[in-house]
Amino acid sequence: MNKQITGAELDPMAVMRVASAYWNSSILHAANALDVFTSLSKQGPATAEEMAARCKVDVRGIEMILMGCCCLGFMEKKDGKFFNTPLAETFLVEGSPRNQRGIVSMFKDWVLPWSRIEDAVRTGKPVVEKQHDHGEEATRTYITGMLHRGIPQAWLLAEQVDLSSRKKMLDVGGGPGIFSIIMCQKYAGLKAAVLDLPQTLRVTRDIIKDWKAEGKVTTVEGSYMDAGYGSGYDVVLTSSMISQEGPEVVKHILRESYKAMESGGIILIQEQFLDDKKDGPMLPVQVGLNQLIHTPAGRAYSAQEVAEFAAEIGFTQLSYRPLPDPSPFTLITGIKP
Repeated sequence: MNKQITGAELDPMAVMRVASAYWNSSILHAANALDVFTSLSKQGPATAEEMAARCKVDVRGIEMILMGCCCLGFMEKKDGKFFNTPLAETFLVEGSPRNQRGIVSMFKDWVLPWSRIEDAVRTGKPVVEKQHDHGEEATRTYITGMLHRGIPQAWLLAEQVDLSSRKKMLDVGGGPGIFSIIMCQKYAGLKAAVLDLPQTLRVTRDIIKDWKAEGKVTTVEGSYMDAGYGSGYDVVLTSSMISQEGPEVVKHILRESYKAMESGGIILIQEQFLDDKKDGPMLPVQVGLNQLIHTPAGRAYSAQEVAEFAAEIGFTQLSYRPLPDPSPFTLITGIKP
């Protein structure tokens, strides 16, 4: 007999917490857009009235935003004045080496598309155009967000794979090129080429220059949808882009990567993958839904099924493993015989 559920043992706030989760992100989006974290860092702690004057906004509104930031762990309040916590100083202040303000802006831009997720589920079609269709400024904002998100993951990946004997890497759909830059910084004998769309690469070249990597990292204009990625590579990297496409395009990417590699070359496929049961974790599920909203065929994959795609193309010695915390990524590796 099934146990009758009375509800007494259940958390009555569970549904509300999920339903209102966007309230938290909205507080961060507003604080970031008003640049309150940079103001507190550069001009010092402030009362709500002082912040209202600095930001030229309503006192009542900014005070509640500042209180919200305290609750979220980004600020503290002492003697009537608000100041940044180390978390905000590190990630939310303009000019910080680990600044992630671009990521916050990127997710703010996705709020309205995500409000239309029901439409995407009903139709199976994206509800917005790709960022590249919105002009140079939108592209730069998007690629900058990808840059700041990618920096810590790039350092982690460079520590997790040994490329000391490798000479030439292709970064397929490499966006800001930060994985190529950091891999080449880590491994003196390695050079890399970033393959991406011309509009993206105009931003990428600025990033390469900013990181003083011109002698090590080059760019190749093109699309991963094209046939022919070049030749002579002994490393091919795909990072955070498999989920953007359907299975046939994923196989095309793997096939063209295979063709571009020398025998003995290694492929690195880094993604936020589902587990083998394909019932989680949540972040890959969310990434898959974001692709539903933004792309015609993108979805969440498990590492197992992508490894099977790679085996079908001809890669051998395939394996996959989660990267160390706090990274949410899983890394697939394989060898071209």
